[in-house]
Amino acid sequence: MRSGSIFYLYLVLVLPMPIWAQPTFSKNGSAEIISENCYKITSHKTANDVGSIWAEYPMQLNHSFDIRFALNLGCSNYSGEGIAFVMHTNKAKYSALGCADAALGFGQHGTCANVISPSLAVEFDTRFTKGQADLYVPHIALVRDGNFAAPIHKAVRMRSVGQDVRDCEYHNCRITWSPSKQLLQVFFDDELRMSHSGEIAQLFGKEKNIYFGFTAASGVQANMQMVCIQSVDISLDEDYDNKRNFEEGVGIYPNPIRERLTVDISFDVEQKISIELFDITGNLVYEIPKHSVKNNQYYFNMPGLPTGIYYISVSNGNNRVSRKIIHISTIRA
Repeated sequence: MRSGSIFYLYLVLVLPMPIWAQPTFSKNGSAEIISENCYKITSHKTANDVGSIWAEYPMQLNHSFDIRFALNLGCSNYSGEGIAFVMHTNKAKYSALGCADAALGFGQHGTCANVISPSLAVEFDTRFTKGQADLYVPHIALVRDGNFAAPIHKAVRMRSVGQDVRDCEYHNCRITWSPSKQLLQVFFDDELRMSHSGEIAQLFGKEKNIYFGFTAASGVQANMQMVCIQSVDISLDEDYDNKRNFEEGVGIYPNPIRERLTVDISFDVEQKISIELFDITGNLVYEIPKHSVKNNQYYFNMPGLPTGIYYISVSNGNNRVSRKIIHISTIRA
């Protein structure tokens, strides 16, 4: 396990690797365990199945993750509907279970009202559905709050070339998230198929603990769909933590200002910083050169400067906090 790992690493028994920990997932609906770390979420015997499995621990999106798994999407190119990797903060927690058919066990479809929301899902959709932003071939999309009609990353083919993925075979998949890069990536059959840039944590508001797992559903034709969890590696993202700690350690107030601007520094450890004040044209007005500091307050006296917009910047060379400041000039008698 790489340095900085804070969570757990799960490996399936069938792989020629040591087992670091035993994964535990709660099971709902039609989901059942078929071997250690492998789950059948829908059955080849029953139509309109719906199931979900959720990891025993929530994760936080200020940490990076690398999740590897294998999907079996069925044996007939007439079957559906697909499997989704879902992150959610729904009040149902480990019991969250959505609807069957094209809802894929988490989303909106027809009269189904049991949507898992708030949520963010990577759907591995094997069947075209009218009214959704689907492709006519098996595809991957990034869906917020179960809204298939408006994915936040449009659908792409599961495979760039080749045969249908409903071939009774297991397909290696991987989903990674880097908070410092703000990058979510999805791989299918070891090929990068989707890269999405953006702060996904904000989709869940102030909630920090994110439940994650898999959902699946079938339609009028029964279809066995399975997932085997190969590894779940959740680790500290030091670049992200350093940036967040730096931002939290810099206070700039008040805004608007009339006379004096305060920069309040409060770091856990000493850092070398510089502070610069610019006017709206980009001209440097004041500067405090780079120096070491842990806790201090700095004051920029503004009387004499014209009313207008200014920009204050605090930097340690790797991270920067910048604010737009509105100055209202005070004329004294």
